[in-house]
Amino acid sequence: ESDYQLLEKLGNCISQKVVRISSEQRKSLHVAAVFVCNFVNHLYQIGNEICEENNVPFEVLHPLIQETAHKISELSPKEAQTGPALRNDTKTIEKHLDFIENPEYKNLYQLLTQSIQHVKKL
Repeated sequence: ESDYQLLEKLGNCISQKVVRISSEQRKSLHVAAVFVCNFVNHLYQIGNEICEENNVPFEVLHPLIQETAHKISELSPKEAQTGPALRNDTKTIEKHLDFIENPEYKNLYQLLTQSIQHVKKL
């Protein structure tokens, strides 16, 4: 029995889906994981901070967060994208930018807005 077969058996004991990938694919998977987990969690932190600063309980956003996460299991991320950037709702975007005081958060909002619009070719 090869090392791979042994690892595959072990993997099947702890997961319903075992995928064989190359070292290069593993690098791309790790980068993708940073985007979908680490960066998203940081955005949750920013959202939490904005809520706290304005006396809004972050828990109010939990249903929206759960709905968004659920959508990704049924739609591609591109199909699941919503929001003012996608709609090219410049009035809402400007209101949000006026509201955001932290220059780093303002810059991040602008970068993410531009990225969404670039993907959707707006």
